[in-house]
Amino acid sequence: MKFYLQFVIFSLVITYLPAIIAQISFHKKTVNKAVKVLAWTIPTLFLVVFFLFRFSVFNPSHQSFLWFMWLFMTLFLPANIIALFTALDALFKRIFGKKIKLRQFVGYPLGIIIAGGLIWGAADRYHVEVRRVEITTDQLPAAFDGLKLVQISDVHLGNLSNAEAYLTKVTDSINAAQPDLILLTGDLVNLTGNEGDGLDAPFLKLHATLGKYAILGNHDYGDYITWDTPEAKVANLNSVKALYKRFGFDLLLDEHRTITRDSAQIGIVGVENCGVYPFPCYGNLAKALDSLSTTCNILLSHDPTHWRAEVLQHPELTLMLAGHTHGAQLGIDAFGVKWSPSHWIFKEWDGLYEQAGQFLFVNRGLGYVGIPFRLGMRPEITVITLRSKN
Repeated sequence: MKFYLQFVIFSLVITYLPAIIAQISFHKKTVNKAVKVLAWTIPTLFLVVFFLFRFSVFNPSHQSFLWFMWLFMTLFLPANIIALFTALDALFKRIFGKKIKLRQFVGYPLGIIIAGGLIWGAADRYHVEVRRVEITTDQLPAAFDGLKLVQISDVHLGNLSNAEAYLTKVTDSINAAQPDLILLTGDLVNLTGNEGDGLDAPFLKLHATLGKYAILGNHDYGDYITWDTPEAKVANLNSVKALYKRFGFDLLLDEHRTITRDSAQIGIVGVENCGVYPFPCYGNLAKALDSLSTTCNILLSHDPTHWRAEVLQHPELTLMLAGHTHGAQLGIDAFGVKWSPSHWIFKEWDGLYEQAGQFLFVNRGLGYVGIPFRLGMRPEITVITLRSKN
């Protein structure tokens, strides 16, 4: 109850703050009555539509709600910025008797930058980048030198518009890399298993000489939707598991597989989603490692926080592949600068990390959550080449 009260108060403030500031600034000014009415009508309409979406009165598709939230943010974030600087102008004038025009010189430019960023981020959300990484380790048998892995993650099928065309482009890029292994590190769906209906063809075209393996991510469990019965939630999870397999992946549920080349072997270990609060831990790493005999092993674990929480205690796990963070879908990785809001939440949030001979790679994912938007953190396909010191 406390959360919903806070949520309602926050929504009211964000929606009506620009109107309140505008009404105050209209005081003692000749302003067209229609403008005054619109200042209140537009936010009211957005708030009404938002709560109609929220309580499923419209029975909307998930994509329509994401686009509504994008439009809301594109309009109201800049409006709030401008309103705040308008208030600062008025406060400064009241205290010091002078105008400093913060709204003109700071508020408007900043609002335009934010709106432009949201528009560009929506337009750029399907610009896939292929990131190439080379990892050298003495744990890799010489027979596997040059082993090529392709990692993909966080597809969030239900959020994708024109999904088949996008996934076909992704498939073509993956196959062009000629991978030995294709590894999908969770969050294939966003909410439900039926998000994959009609999308078999792009995934079934994926080809890897040594196989395709996958694990579940936090979204795959159906935790972000209200189910009529516990049985309905279990049925959905079973449909998601079946979807992975239907798409041609060997879904690893706290288990491992052995890959053989010549007389050498490495292990592929897959654990169910396991992370720190507030994300649940369904996985059992001990079970996944039971009877593991290989000395070089690749672990698939969706949440990168699992690496420090448990994985580093197992030196036989040479490389862990994760996703989950999306690089917050916002950041910069250019000109020697690398930053994202993910940095405030995750110690390891993007790219390659190494500690005491163990490696972690965090993939930015192919899809998106929240809003259809990626700015500076484009979707990615990761091509990892393993090299042996032996």
